[in-house]
Amino acid sequence: MKNILYLELFLITLVPIAISSCDIDDVYKKEQFKKVIALVSNEDYNVFPVVHDLYDPESTGYVGASCGGTHPSDEMIYLSLSLNTEVIEKFNINNYDVDISKYAKMLPEEMYTIDSYEINIPAGDYSGRMKISVRPEGLSPDSIYFIPLKISNSTYEVNPDKDYVLYRVLIKNKWATQESITNYTMRAIRNTTQLPGTKRMDPISRNKVRVMVSNVAFESDLDKIEANGMYLEIGEDNRVTITPVKELQVTQIDGDTEYPNIYRVDDDGYKRYHAFLLHYSYKQGTDTFEMREELRLEIKDNLF
Repeated sequence: MKNILYLELFLITLVPIAISSCDIDDVYKKEQFKKVIALVSNEDYNVFPVVHDLYDPESTGYVGASCGGTHPSDEMIYLSLSLNTEVIEKFNINNYDVDISKYAKMLPEEMYTIDSYEINIPAGDYSGRMKISVRPEGLSPDSIYFIPLKISNSTYEVNPDKDYVLYRVLIKNKWATQESITNYTMRAIRNTTQLPGTKRMDPISRNKVRVMVSNVAFESDLDKIEANGMYLEIGEDNRVTITPVKELQVTQIDGDTEYPNIYRVDDDGYKRYHAFLLHYSYKQGTDTFEMREELRLEIKDNLF
């Protein structure tokens, strides 16, 4: 009798445990987090940078959307996006306050195409994307260009902090990129003075870059760029043509066998390098200086 009583007590204790286990299983089988839609971007200011190669007249990028939750949706999720200039204004105020000279710009409409402003996330998946075709020729490396997009309609709840994205168009060419600062090692002689150092190079077009003259340090100031900047245009034969950005008085000097105004790839058996060998003169005030200059940068996989 006593054994029967113990068995009954054991079963009474076991039943709630079994029920509790079933409840836990049910919880894990069900959705624990709400399905919430968000546009993919960086944490800061919802910027999504994409590098477009100036060598290509038109290149493709994408804006992505994701759906949160422990399980994917069992039905297609539909999103509609639209252009929204207010998010650029918000970015500018938060970053630059009243310094209008630094304000980001809307990418001109003739420089991109969006065939459809819809993003569909297939059933059983967590993400979808929208295609953007960009024509970057003519963009300045000194400006910030955005395509501002915001969710205008969704079949699911939208994260209010991630309901828009600032698609930033960055440019690059074979020799420099706007994604990060491109610094070349400089070995130069100004008149008779040795000038070692580094020189920043910026992409301008498919076959043109910009540097500052001599050892003048780059400053993000339009007046100083126009006064001290020069273009290096690389021809199909790798010969370099030097011209001023605007006000600089610079003259290319040809005929030097050591600094023949060319671009070439140097290979030392271990590494490969971009190399510019330049010879020019320039004026500062009433003084004229002659520059013999080598610029070098190691070529790394996927750098440019």
